[in-house]
Amino acid sequence: MAGELQHSSVPLAAPTHLRRDTFYNWSGVHPIAKRSQIHLPTSEEELCHLVRRARKVCAVGKGLSYEKISSISTEDDAILVDLKHFSGLKKLTKNTATFGAGTSIDQVIKILGEHGRMMPCSPGVIGIQTLGGSISTGTHGQGLYQSSYADIVVSMRVVLPEGRVVTVGGPTGERDLPLEAFITSIGVLGIITEVEIETAERRVLACKKVTCDFDEFVDNYVQWCQDIEYVKLWWFPETDQVHVWFTSTANPSSPGYLEFTSSGRTHPVESQAVSSALNMTVSLYQSAMSVDTKSTPVAGSRVDTTATQFPQKEELAIPPQFQTIRRFANSRDLVGYSEQILCKGIPVPQINCEIAVPLENFRAATEALRKWSAKNQGRLHYPFIYRSSGKSKAWLNPAFSGPAVYVGLLVYVASDGTVRADGFETMREVQSILARYGGLPHWGKHFVPELYDFNKYYAKWDEFRALRRKIDPTNKLLSSFSRTLFEPGRQVLSKL
Repeated sequence: MAGELQHSSVPLAAPTHLRRDTFYNWSGVHPIAKRSQIHLPTSEEELCHLVRRARKVCAVGKGLSYEKISSISTEDDAILVDLKHFSGLKKLTKNTATFGAGTSIDQVIKILGEHGRMMPCSPGVIGIQTLGGSISTGTHGQGLYQSSYADIVVSMRVVLPEGRVVTVGGPTGERDLPLEAFITSIGVLGIITEVEIETAERRVLACKKVTCDFDEFVDNYVQWCQDIEYVKLWWFPETDQVHVWFTSTANPSSPGYLEFTSSGRTHPVESQAVSSALNMTVSLYQSAMSVDTKSTPVAGSRVDTTATQFPQKEELAIPPQFQTIRRFANSRDLVGYSEQILCKGIPVPQINCEIAVPLENFRAATEALRKWSAKNQGRLHYPFIYRSSGKSKAWLNPAFSGPAVYVGLLVYVASDGTVRADGFETMREVQSILARYGGLPHWGKHFVPELYDFNKYYAKWDEFRALRRKIDPTNKLLSSFSRTLFEPGRQVLSKL
């Protein structure tokens, strides 16, 4: 990597040139709608009225999805519905909670925590996304003993394209509207207004951090996932080091648990022991990122590769571009609540790509990526991220047919709105490799649709498309992008 530090870049998004009259996705790359097209209904009745009258309508949460799933900016007679007023706790029972679909994951976690409850699944990385958006795109955490946010859904209230409110799932749900189809439907079956989810008693977790080499990783990953509740890891191909987080219920008699539970519980407890095993690798990747993001680490953020103690807080004025990679240096084990350990957020805009392959193809797919990485050194400035998932009940979840492992990579958007000239080609090449092993993309992240055989690897693909046509015969809820997924080459009836 050291010899590959000079890269050209291409314009992607220029924040200073973004139009004020346009609403963009989180990365500032794709326009979603003109601000004049955005509507913020305050009731289901108002929403139904909007949907009933609209020729074309899409819903948006926080605009985090990279692809143009909800983009309508080029369609003058289309509207975008923002569900920010559909938020908060609506109902709480012993084992379930009902929230407005526009409630953020952060708020769901906070409110449940106030009642001694938690979601019975691993939280994802980003907490600002809405509950409705997260289940619609198949957002997930990690662990074979859970799947995605969508898999804890009990029932939902949904506004159909005709402008009618229905209950999907649960004892009162309409039988011809399967919950399994709706929970991860990318917004093409209806607009979700309320979500009832399962809850569990809140637990304190312990996260042990270990660094190993590539061979130990591929030899043991599947077993690790079978033995430990939550396993997340980062493989740095330039050095073949692998950083692993093993997270499970904390031992009530452990010092970390006792310290955490006797404190205000506002922050996870860090171990006294510090590991510098990854410091050299972090320093190497940070140097590459400095070029790619056109940013320079400030004093105090450079990694001391010989450090055995964590820097003092006043030294950590780390620019946002380096905060994520810097977390791996001088690592410490943690004890705290799941969101304090796993829901860390993303500090700066980036283009994420995440592909799920069947768990049985993990080793072959990873070895193929290693061969590619050996031939393409310096192409990535962030490690591959691995998160497993148990079998899902959602028709359009990559783990519907069985356990899967998600492989993630990313390209940062520099402060001047550019990315490396080979950034998108790099992501395409990686996707092409993983697609050969039955890979399927995360709906909310960057992907190249033509690389994937959706009909082959989604057992319910044709059934989902038939249901969509029945519910929305005029394609009212299809954006131009989603039309390429579900109705390629099919005439759009809504324009007749």
